[in-house]
Amino acid sequence: MNRFNIPFKILNISKKIPPSPSIILTTTAEVKNLKKNHEDVNFLSYSNNENFEGYVLRVISAYRVGFRDFYSELTFGIDPGNKCGLIVFLDDYYLISHCCFDKQDLLNKIKNYIKYFQIDNPHQIKLTLKFGRGVLPVTQELVQETYHLFNERNDMKVLLIDEHKSSKIKIKHKTKEKKISKDEAAALILALRDGIEINQDNYRAIFNQIKSKKLKREEYKKENFKNRNENKIFSDEIAKIAENVLNGDITLTNSSQMIKEIRNNMQDIFKQ
Repeated sequence: MNRFNIPFKILNISKKIPPSPSIILTTTAEVKNLKKNHEDVNFLSYSNNENFEGYVLRVISAYRVGFRDFYSELTFGIDPGNKCGLIVFLDDYYLISHCCFDKQDLLNKIKNYIKYFQIDNPHQIKLTLKFGRGVLPVTQELVQETYHLFNERNDMKVLLIDEHKSSKIKIKHKTKEKKISKDEAAALILALRDGIEINQDNYRAIFNQIKSKKLKREEYKKENFKNRNENKIFSDEIAKIAENVLNGDITLTNSSQMIKEIRNNMQDIFKQ
């Protein structure tokens, strides 16, 4: 739990469960002896036959997103490169992030998250993948592999995101165990941005337009301030929002809307 910055206490099984909102981690053998004494007390029991990583993911999901039987949406922010940053949102809330050391590691993690949250889910989970386009050949390979892996999914959205100054925004988020890496931070910034939506029919043509520079940068780029001071103010504001996202204080949707409002307000101010 320390690794994922989740506060916890060790309870003596013979003692009464505190009557406050909490998630009780126990085993299938012990859970039958426990009594729920508060409507916001939930039990997550671990079976010896269960994959332990999957159980930990259940715990993280319940803590950061809320305790429920099924979830409906996964969003992935991806910063491609020699090392790939990956950030995962579940039902609009930050779930987890990784620094992946090769493309296959990245794709495997994405596949595993989708597979896990689709288990026993009666509805197909909605997918959104936001790819940074800074290292275009790597991005194209990842997009192509994504369509190959998930070509049967009906509810999947893929977007290309401009990486302009994404690595310049300093996020100081740090848990007890680790500091967020620059690749993970870049993936978060990309997840906060809008981009160009592509599909299986047009993505090759879109990449060719980018390579030939027929697709103007302005179609991606949103931050278009004229001087260094404007850029710094805007970057600092985004960093604050990113911190709130990582802390679970705001959703991805709300944070994107906040950034749009800040951008519009700043452009109005500097026009005066």
